[in-house]
Amino acid sequence: MKKDDLDYVIEALKKRDEILINGKRISQYNKYFRKMCEYTRKMINANRQAELLSFLDSDNISYRVDVAGLLYNCYPDRCKQVLKEISEMSVETGLPKYYINLSVSAEMALEIGIPKDFP
Repeated sequence: MKKDDLDYVIEALKKRDEILINGKRISQYNKYFRKMCEYTRKMINANRQAELLSFLDSDNISYRVDVAGLLYNCYPDRCKQVLKEISEMSVETGLPKYYINLSVSAEMALEIGIPKDFP
């Protein structure tokens, strides 16, 4: 069975999470970022971005921050809310250490913004 664009995005989300948890190389993390962006752009162009919305409510923080960034220009209010929640997380409040960079990334996205043409 042929993979769909959504399948590729989900695969990239899973791989990125695995890389964070296992402390693997950042080059691998970035490789899956590019794939995730490529297939999300295809979904947006096909008006299928709503298929990713459920990930904003995921228990997985990595999925939430990635999808909030990917869908930011489609659903800015909802994605800002998710990024704000994650930016306020810390190890002291129960955030696993391997996710600490996600909190910082969420804070920076809110502070700097996300380009209008992203992904």
